[in-house]
Amino acid sequence: MSKVRENARFLTDRMAYELNLTPMQYDDVYEVNYDFIDNIRYIMDDVVRGYDHAVDRYYQFLDYRNDDLRWILSASQYRRFMGVDYFYRPVYTTASNWLFRIYKVYHDVKHFYFDKPHHYKSYRGGHYRTHHGHVSFYKNNRKDHYKHDFYKGDIRVRHDKPKAAPKVEARPKGNSRPAPNRKEVKSADSKRTPASEVSRSTNEKKEVKKNTQPNRRNEVKKEVKKENKRKNETSTRTSQRENQEGRRAKR
Repeated sequence: MSKVRENARFLTDRMAYELNLTPMQYDDVYEVNYDFIDNIRYIMDDVVRGYDHAVDRYYQFLDYRNDDLRWILSASQYRRFMGVDYFYRPVYTTASNWLFRIYKVYHDVKHFYFDKPHHYKSYRGGHYRTHHGHVSFYKNNRKDHYKHDFYKGDIRVRHDKPKAAPKVEARPKGNSRPAPNRKEVKSADSKRTPASEVSRSTNEKKEVKKNTQPNRRNEVKKEVKKENKRKNETSTRTSQRENQEGRRAKR
């Protein structure tokens, strides 16, 4: 509870400084900020995790807070309040935590412009709307105190639930290609040639190659026979010529 009070006071102190709140506004704004922080602290862990029910509940508490402030601040103050994110939307989330935006702007957490609200330790949520018929306590009980004009526009932070962004397929990096899906693999396997046909085709090619390729051994034998025949014929003619010349010489 001390942490809730510290955060509520720090946020209220900066709102009083920037929006120029009166002492009564300062006390009432502290109550509203206290109730808001006290309620959201139970659900923020689920908000960080992205659970829809927690996110919806958070925006409901935020709208209650901003509606309560509408009956405390003047119209001009409220317009300035809506224009400052760390007042109008005081909480933001990270990947694993939730924080108050006000601390990103005001870093000195020990410095305060004003004293503590008069009921800093005694207030425990008695003016929250669940104790008053779910209607803003400040709307019904501060009409005689605040004579200024109130802001009459829309105070809801989130009007509609945001639609999910369409999923964009990332392009593969470099020369990498996406893996084929199972259907494509199955289809490719079904069109593959059976092993028996591959074997038969391979044998046919070998036979064609065997039949068409010349037999070098037979060719060599033929060439040798031709050469021997040529030599025999030549020697025969030479011997015949020598015999004829010998007979002529005898004559």
